[in-house]
Amino acid sequence: MRALTFISLLCFIAAVSCQSHDLVIGKPGFGDVIIYRINEYKYGFPFIVRSSTIEYPEPGHYNLAYISSIYVKDNEYDGSGGYPTISAGGVGQRFAKIKLKSQRGNGFNFTITIYGRY
Repeated sequence: MRALTFISLLCFIAAVSCQSHDLVIGKPGFGDVIIYRINEYKYGFPFIVRSSTIEYPEPGHYNLAYISSIYVKDNEYDGSGGYPTISAGGVGQRFAKIKLKSQRGNGFNFTITIYGRY
């Protein structure tokens, strides 16, 4: 019984210590291509929450492809990264607006990949 409790405690600690905040919406299918990829990084400052807004297509540009999947990968594996949200557009649309927000006192490091079909 003690061994089972010890093993479950170790599994819980391992699961809590290696959390990332990835966001996956949709699934790229056959014929879909990467239409947009960007790395967004901001340093952390004590007691400050950092945020950033990514718009696709960038202002002044036009997009002909329909978005089939959005993958926002958190490159901070220890759980100290930020939180991504889709605030406008997304899968099935021709535009997307992604908001990135850090935890208080930390920065963030995200890789945003958008798949689409022409």
